[in-house]
Amino acid sequence: MKLSELFSLLCMSCSTGLVHAADIPLAADDLSVYVGRYPFDIVGGYSFFENPKVVAALDGFAGPGTADWVDDLDVGTPIAQQADGLIAAACEAHNCGNNNAALAISVDGRLIALCVFSKEGDLGTMPGQIHWVGVSLDRYIDPPEGGGGCPRDADEFLEAYAKAIR
Repeated sequence: MKLSELFSLLCMSCSTGLVHAADIPLAADDLSVYVGRYPFDIVGGYSFFENPKVVAALDGFAGPGTADWVDDLDVGTPIAQQADGLIAAACEAHNCGNNNAALAISVDGRLIALCVFSKEGDLGTMPGQIHWVGVSLDRYIDPPEGGGGCPRDADEFLEAYAKAIR
């Protein structure tokens, strides 16, 4: 067999394999399967904050270890969908006002915005300041007068995010 024939045969077998791989449904990659669930519910083998797409988005924008820190928060509200984005919020059990986070991420895994608050400055953030991170966004702002840090639900998130990008 000539080298060119071998190459053609190899290309045909590779392209056949690619066709079969392309036929696999991508539903598992769509983060909308988490809508209405708590961030710590297991879906497809992962909690929301452990999902590889969420981990990559958080650690990619806010630095290594961010996804682990957020995942270690023990209390969360059900994940909500707004247009093509999901909003999730979590806080530390019995210490919600001092350590909390909220994020908006597209259903395909692109970070829209992340809010992180740690009264003690965990993750290297400024202690007692709300840190907003996202595309063209890396900003610290003062917490609301009553304290508490990041928003706790979708409506609060949208309002706080609008203020953060001004």
